[in-house]
Amino acid sequence: MEVADFLKIYLTFLSLSLLVNLLLLEIIFGSTAIPEYKEEIEQKGWWRFFCEMLLGVSIFYALFSLVGSLVFIKERYEPKKMGLLSVALGLLLEFAFMRPDWVQNIYALRIGGSEAVAVILSSLYWFIPWSVPSYLLNEFILTKE
Repeated sequence: MEVADFLKIYLTFLSLSLLVNLLLLEIIFGSTAIPEYKEEIEQKGWWRFFCEMLLGVSIFYALFSLVGSLVFIKERYEPKKMGLLSVALGLLLEFAFMRPDWVQNIYALRIGGSEAVAVILSSLYWFIPWSVPSYLLNEFILTKE
C-alpha cells in the first residue's frame, strides 16, 4: 500500500468523524442538549468551550480514526462489522476511562430508563466513526481505482 492510499483512507475516517461526531453531535447537539455542556458554556463562554472541545475531541478522533483505518486496511471489513467494532471499542473506552454519569449508575446497579437510552444513544454515536467511512470507501472511493 502506498502512502497516498493510506492517507486517503485515514483522512476519510478522520474527516467524517470530525464532521459528524465532533461538529454535529458534540458541538451543535451537545451544547444544546447536554446539561454538563450548558454549564461549561455558562462558566467558560462559548468560544473557550468550542476551542477546548475542538482540540480535545480532534486529538481523540485522530487516534481513534488511525486505529479504524488500520483495521480497515488490514481486514477490509464491511461497514456493519466496522461499525460494531467501533461500538465495542467506544463502549470499552466509556466504561473503562470516560465514565459518564450513566456508566457510574450502571456500576452502582442503578439501571433505569435513562441508562438504557444512554447506552442506545452512545452505541449509535460510536457506530458512526468507522461504519460510515468504510461504507464510503468501499462503495465510492476505492471502487474507482
